[in-house]
Amino acid sequence: MLTVQTADLADFLTARPIEPESFAKLHGLPARERTIPKQHDVLPPDTDPASAQLLLAGYAGRYRMLRDGRRQITAILVPGDLCDPGAVLARRSDYAVTALTRCTVGEIPLSRIAVLDRRDLAVALGHRLRRDEAIAREWIVCLGRRSGIERMAHLLCELRWRLAVMGLATENGFEMRITQNDLADALGLTPVHVNRVLKCLRDGQLIQLKGGA
Repeated sequence: MLTVQTADLADFLTARPIEPESFAKLHGLPARERTIPKQHDVLPPDTDPASAQLLLAGYAGRYRMLRDGRRQITAILVPGDLCDPGAVLARRSDYAVTALTRCTVGEIPLSRIAVLDRRDLAVALGHRLRRDEAIAREWIVCLGRRSGIERMAHLLCELRWRLAVMGLATENGFEMRITQNDLADALGLTPVHVNRVLKCLRDGQLIQLKGGA
């Protein structure tokens, strides 16, 4: 399973390679690890979280649910991502976060983060938010203008790049155990269409899928 070690919060936020020093050791803060089963919420809807969640292992997704039960995944999170920057900034999130695979998160109490040097934290959060906004803009283009094949190809390339930054991908491959239903909710497609798109990419020898990679 994709895994990174608990590290300095700034390294997670700026997506630099993981350092061996832990956040707890550097700042005397607790970072309790918690395992989240697949398809269970890391951050439930409409909550006022008391902790920030660092994704240490697995894939998670931010999402919004429509009243009729349809779901839109608005971001796929990989190890090293902060699941809930809204919680750190405003102690309130207008989205929920679910575990797309079995996940491990590191919980850091917001009350303890509040006593840190806010300037350093603001710079690190600003860097991460700008990166997230750039990714979100590309997702908007995908949903608005790109074909199903283009959406899938872009997502696969994006995930490989983001995982490579964290040392979790090779030049030509990475672990991916996200279900086709979850991919459909992220790409604005039906599961049947996702299956067709993946088959087209495989038949064209553009991708290989084997053993969850």
